Amino acid sequence: MSISSSIIHMVIILVVSALLIITGLKKQPGIGILGAIMIIVLFLWACGYPLSRIGFARPQNWFFTILMGLGLGLIIQLLSVMLIEPLTEKITHSKHDHSIIDAVKGNWKVFLQWMLMVWILVAVIEEGIYRGYLMTEMKNLLGLGFFALIINLLYSSVVFGLSHGYQGSSGILSTGIVGVILGMIFILSDFNLWLAIFTHGFIDTIGIGLIAIGGDEYLKKQFWLKRS
Repeated sequence: MSISSSIIHMVIILVVSALLIITGLKKQPGIGILGAIMIIVLFLWACGYPLSRIGFARPQNWFFTILMGLGLGLIIQLLSVMLIEPLTEKITHSKHDHSIIDAVKGNWKVFLQWMLMVWILVAVIEEGIYRGYLMTEMKNLLGLGFFALIINLLYSSVVFGLSHGYQGSSGILSTGIVGVILGMIFILSDFNLWLAIFTHGFIDTIGIGLIAIGGDEYLKKQFWLKRS
């Protein structure tokens, strides 16, 4: 990649990152996601790149990938509910703002609507942007060295966390931590997106399901009660 090409790619990365962060902090994440999609699609089209460039390549085994995604999603979500979220709330002295999905509580119709959104839009599109585009392009610029991967992982996770600013300071921190985990999954999957997509989808499915039945608060109380 030439110096001029590298500069152009870096500028596009920074523009996409800034758009996601600003709209997330202003509690207008949908605008940022839509804008990022448009820029990324235009970038791929202008360069003649296929979607496989940003990780949308067929996995070796769909069944194994989905099953692994379910297992990882369950572990990560339970870890988040019982450990990551309570600790980040202690650090930031603020509660997570889950008001965007409050309507799912006791309402299975709203829950099903969220499931459609999670599996059709959120998991695929967010992974395509934060891991697929940002991490792949950073990898193409910085390489695959240990420190390059650390910078790549931290950068994409910071952008991921800040763009969830509508969840409050605790949400930014906990989402950033989950972003690190998803980024590691992406790297260990040889920059193939599908395991990260299914893991993300099951994280959100289990998380929203717990909120719908009040299970998140129950698990937090049970976990910390035994340690008090």
